[in-house]
Amino acid sequence: MASYRIGKFVIDESRCLISSQEYEQVVEPKVMDVLHTLYIHQGKVVSQEMIFAAVWPNSIFNPSSVQRCIALLRKALKEDAKNPQFIITHPKRGYSLEQVELSQSTKATKAKTQWLPLLLVVLVFTGVVVWQMIADKQAHPSFSQLMPLTSSELNESNLSLSHNGNHLAFVRGDKGNQHIWLKELATGREARLTKFAASYFALGWSSQDNALAFVEASEHNQSLQTLSLDLSSFVAREKTTVNRFTETTLTSHHIYWGAGEVLYFIEKNKQSNDTQLVSLDINSKQKKRLLAASEQDWLLVHALSNDGSKVALGFEAGQNKYRIDVLELASNTVKTIAVIENGIQGLSWHPNNQALLISQRNQLISLGLEGELQLIPFNNYQIIRDAQYTSSAESILMELVNVDVDIVSQTRTDPNTLTKRVDTSSVDFLPVFSPDSTKFVFESHRFGLKQLFLYENEKQKLVFANPDNEELFGTVWHKNGQQVFTASKDTLYKIDIVSGTYEAIPHPHHSFYLREMYHNEESILVSYRAKDGVTFHPAKFDLNDLTLTPFSGSGKRLSCYGMDLDDKDQIYFSNSNEVFRINSDGDIELIWQSQQDEIIGIAVEKQQLAITLEQPHSIKYQTIDLVSSNSKSWQLTAPKQHMLINASHDLNEFLYLTDPKRTRKLVKLL
Repeated sequence: MASYRIGKFVIDESRCLISSQEYEQVVEPKVMDVLHTLYIHQGKVVSQEMIFAAVWPNSIFNPSSVQRCIALLRKALKEDAKNPQFIITHPKRGYSLEQVELSQSTKATKAKTQWLPLLLVVLVFTGVVVWQMIADKQAHPSFSQLMPLTSSELNESNLSLSHNGNHLAFVRGDKGNQHIWLKELATGREARLTKFAASYFALGWSSQDNALAFVEASEHNQSLQTLSLDLSSFVAREKTTVNRFTETTLTSHHIYWGAGEVLYFIEKNKQSNDTQLVSLDINSKQKKRLLAASEQDWLLVHALSNDGSKVALGFEAGQNKYRIDVLELASNTVKTIAVIENGIQGLSWHPNNQALLISQRNQLISLGLEGELQLIPFNNYQIIRDAQYTSSAESILMELVNVDVDIVSQTRTDPNTLTKRVDTSSVDFLPVFSPDSTKFVFESHRFGLKQLFLYENEKQKLVFANPDNEELFGTVWHKNGQQVFTASKDTLYKIDIVSGTYEAIPHPHHSFYLREMYHNEESILVSYRAKDGVTFHPAKFDLNDLTLTPFSGSGKRLSCYGMDLDDKDQIYFSNSNEVFRINSDGDIELIWQSQQDEIIGIAVEKQQLAITLEQPHSIKYQTIDLVSSNSKSWQLTAPKQHMLINASHDLNEFLYLTDPKRTRKLVKLL
C-alpha cells in the first residue's frame, strides 16, 4: 500500500498510521481507506458518493459515514475544519486532498537523473528524517508479533508479573481443578505453588516480590490468602488466610499489594450488588472503604500505580459507556480521564506511571493521563484479558481467550433430541425467529468481527458485514419478513436479507436495545438502561421522524425485563414475577403474577400470552388466552447448562445457547 507525506505527517497505509516527529495516531481501517481514495485522486474533487462507493461497496449511500471519516482524518492531521490545509471541502461537490508528497524511497528513485549536489542534499535530509523516525519509534514502540507463553495444553489464566519482571505467577487448569504456578521468564523454569486443587484468581505480587496474594474460592465461599515465596529455591513457604468474605465477594481481576502491607481490591455487596474499592491492612486485618460506586456506576477493574500513589479505576457507567478515573490516595481526590465504549477487560499502568493500558475485547488502547487515546495495533482475533507491560515496556503480556458458543434447537414433539443449528469455533448468539418461524437471524463474532447471519434451510448466510465493526444492540424482523433491523450506539441499520444491502439511519439518541417491531406503524419497541445499571425502560422509536418516546405510569418511567407487543400494538412487560400491560388508554394493568418461579421471558401471539418460567431442571410455560382468560401450563425439560434464548411463534421449536467453552492461553506481544 502507499506511503507518502501530507505536510509534516508521514502516512503509512499498511499500518493505518499517521505520524510526525513528535506525534503518531493509528486510525480505523475505513478512515485510512477514505484517505487512500482521496490520495489516488489527489488535487481533484471527489464526491461523497464516489468515496462511499469505494470504501463501502454494495451498501446504500450514507453521507454521514464519509463525513465522520473526514472529521477523524482532520483530527489526526491536526487541522482546523474551518481553515483546512490538507483536506479541502468543496460545498455540494465533495473533497480534495492537497499538499501530498511522495515517500522518501520514491523521491530517491526519481532523483537519479539530478545533479550530484542535489542528490547529496536529499541523502543528508533523508538521513536526518530516518534518524528522527528511529528516535520517535523508540519513544513510541510498536508491537506486531505474538509469542506464546503457555507451556501446557491446559488452560492458563490470571497472569501477574512480578515488579522486577523476572517471574510470572498464573493459574493453570479449569475452574475447581486449578493450581497456582510460578514461571521464571528468562529460563522457562516452572513450579507449582499450591498443594490442593481449587478455584484461584486475582493474583497479586508483594512490593518486594517475595509473596503472592490471591483468592481461593468454593461454590459459596471466598477467602483471601497470602503465600510467601523463596525464589532462590523456587518453592512456596507459608500460606496465611487474611480475610474471609461473608457479606461481600471479591470481584477484582487482581489484588494489588502496596507499601506497608496494604492490599487493594474491589468487592461487591451480596445483598445490594453495590461495588466499592477497599484497602485491607494485612497486619491489623482492618478493612477501609476508599471509594463506592454510585447510581448506575459499576466498578469493574482497578490498578495501583507503580509508585503506589494512585489507583486507576474502570467503571461501567451506562449502556456501552465505560469511564476511567484516577484516585489520588494521599488527597482522596478523583479525576475522570476518559469515557470509552465497548468494554474494559483489563487495566494496568505503564512502567513510567504516565499512561494506562486498557484491554478491550480484541484490541489494546494506551490512555495518557490527560485523556489521549491511542490504539496499539496488532493482528488478533481472540478476546484480550488483563494485558500488562513488562518492566522495560518493550513487550506486553496478556491472556487470550477463545470462546465457543453454539446454537442448538429442541422441539416440543421430540424434547429429548438436541440438534446443532450453528456450530463454529466462535461466539454465535442472539438468534431471532422470522415472523413465520421458518428461519432466524443471529449475531456471530468470527475473526474479531461482529456480524449478522441468516440461518435458513440448514445453511448460513452473511447478511450484514458491519463494515465499521460496531457493537450491535439487538435485532428485530420487519413484519414483511424480508428485512431486519439492528442498531449500533447511534445508527439504525435496515437490512434486506435477500440482497444483503442495507440502509444506515443515524439518530440523535444514546444507545438503546431493539426488542420488537410494531405491527400497525413504522416503529420499533426498544429498551434503554435505567440509572441503576440493571433494569430497563421501554420506549418507542419512530422510524419516520426518529423520535424516542419513553413510556411511563403515573409520571414514573416503567422498569422491565421482558417485553412484547400484541397485534394491536399494546405493550406487555414483566419484572421477575409479574406481567403488566399498557392498554390503549395508557393505563397499566396487572395481567398475571407468579407465585414462586422466576419469569425469564414473555411473548404475545394471536391474543395468547406465553410466559416462560425458570425451574431448577425444566422450563415451564404458562399460556393465557387474552380474550377468554383461560390458562394452561406445560413443561419442557431444559438441557443441562444450556440457556434458552428464543422460541418459535407457535412454541414448537426452542433455541438454546450452549455453555461457553473457553480456551485460555498466555502470550507476549513484541
